[in-house]
Amino acid sequence: MDKAELKSFLLIYNKIKDAIEAGKEYAYIRLCNRRKKIMFPKWLYNLPGYIEDIIISEDNPLFTYIIQESVLFGKTDKKTLAEVPLSESGYYRYKRKFENKLYGLFIVAGYVTREEILRAKITD
Repeated sequence: MDKAELKSFLLIYNKIKDAIEAGKEYAYIRLCNRRKKIMFPKWLYNLPGYIEDIIISEDNPLFTYIIQESVLFGKTDKKTLAEVPLSESGYYRYKRKFENKLYGLFIVAGYVTREEILRAKITD
């Protein structure tokens, strides 16, 4: 599992959340007006719990609102950003920190190998 794969699942999380929580192996979603079958890797079943753990562990209600709106409810970044009193860079900083913390939880759980971490480019 790499960080890009995690980010791609976060983008469609609101569409696949129920199937993940039900323990299904895949879900069909609509992307670009096409029906697409999304297979779930083993690590993905931990995602709902990890997201909930992060939300609970944070004290900042603005952060909680951003994650709930953009990840859990699937609002676009543009719509969510228009609703919060943050600059664009501040908004994306929160999201990047969230993704890093989430990725860290997968590292601790053993779903990320040393090679995958070293393969990720810092300058990307």
